[in-house]
Amino acid sequence: MKGILINPYDTTIKTTEYTGDYREIYDLVSCRTFDCVRITPNEDMYIDDEGLLMDNQRYFTLRGTGLNNFAGKALLLSHDDEGETTGTNLDLQMVEDMVEWLPEGHKETPYMEFVAWK
Repeated sequence: MKGILINPYDTTIKTTEYTGDYREIYDLVSCRTFDCVRITPNEDMYIDDEGLLMDNQRYFTLRGTGLNNFAGKALLLSHDDEGETTGTNLDLQMVEDMVEWLPEGHKETPYMEFVAWK
């Protein structure tokens, strides 16, 4: 299935094939753990769950989504009505128009909220 890979290290956005095996996401995104962020009602972005904790990180943002900045590589896919992963419905030009690379040296601080249990 078609995926779109966003790579802020070399500022490239390219299509890629995803087999549907979740373990492949680790390699595509270059991470140990990943998270899935919904960017539209039907489109998902898989990102490095530990991305904000890494040194020498590169960042990007997705214009027009109202979402925060993201660290490291990302894989765009979609899902069907049952929640099963499918190929992305976005085309390469749409994603290129959405992505804004943040300057080298940009740093984000992870947001952590601690809740006291009563």
